Amino acid sequence: MREKLIAALLALGLIGGFVALEALALSGLLRLLGFWYDSLGWLALYLLLSAALGLPLELFTNGLARALYRLGRATSWQANLLYIPLDTLCSCFIFWLVDALMDSVEGTGLSILALALIFALLSQPIGKGRGPDRGEGGA
Repeated sequence: MREKLIAALLALGLIGGFVALEALALSGLLRLLGFWYDSLGWLALYLLLSAALGLPLELFTNGLARALYRLGRATSWQANLLYIPLDTLCSCFIFWLVDALMDSVEGTGLSILALALIFALLSQPIGKGRGPDRGEGGA
C-alpha cells in the first residue's frame, strides 16, 4: 500500500512538473497571442484542464485521421488535411470552455484560435514514412 502511494505521488509530481515547465515555456508566446493570466500557476492549471477535458476529442480526431489512412481511404496528406482543421476546432472549443470556467486566465477569440492552430500543426498524427505498409503498427 505504501509503495502504491509513493508511486502515485511520484507520478503526480512528474505530471505537475511537466505542466509547470510547459506553462513556463509557453508563457511568452501566450502573452504575444493575447492571453492574460494572473500567474504561472493559473496558466499551468489552464493548460492542465485543457489537456484533461480535451483528451476525448483529441482521441477522436487522431483516431479518425489514422483510421482513414490505415484503411486506405486517404493518403497521409489527406488525413492530415482533415485532422488539422478538425483538431483546431475541437481545441478551440476546449480552450474557450476552460477560459469561460477560469477568471484568472483570459484569451480573445483570435488568440484561442491561434493557439489551437499551433497545437494542431505541432501534433499531426500521420507523418511521412509511417503507416501499416511502412512498418508501423506491426509486430
